[in-house]
Amino acid sequence: MPVFVPYFIFRDPRDVAVSHVFYVTEMEPDHVHHAYYQSLPDFDARLKASILGRPDLDIEFPDITGRFAPYLGWLDQSSVMKIHFEDLIHDRAGTLDRIIDHFLARVPLQADRGLLLASLETSINPGKSPTFRSGKTGEWRKHFTEEHKKIFKDVAGDMLIRLGYEENNDW
Repeated sequence: MPVFVPYFIFRDPRDVAVSHVFYVTEMEPDHVHHAYYQSLPDFDARLKASILGRPDLDIEFPDITGRFAPYLGWLDQSSVMKIHFEDLIHDRAGTLDRIIDHFLARVPLQADRGLLLASLETSINPGKSPTFRSGKTGEWRKHFTEEHKKIFKDVAGDMLIRLGYEENNDW
């Protein structure tokens, strides 16, 4: 019988919105929204589109909450380990230890913890990802204006709280 060990890795949606702008505009010329993003006058307008989505399109492109919504139920599953992407960047060793603990609690095997950790470390290769740009966290602070913050709070403020990125909407 197969054993499944579920993990839910997610990133600050504000950084996702910023990353999306760079990806669609600069990294993926074949993206379905590339021409539209290129037609916008500046980064500010592109970021607004990334946050608000484009409900006027035939091709689905929901707002940032709509893009996360299909996965938020995983937060309520006790069997799923929730991992902030930022923890993999700022506390990689501690986070990988927690990942191993979660695995070993479900798959009891006699394995050398050092080998498991080395295996995880070698499998992390951002250079192989077509979406990898910088791997930094908190970059949204460099790009969000007060208007972006207001729009984001209106669209996704509760989601930031649910994901554990904010305690309230006073950010």
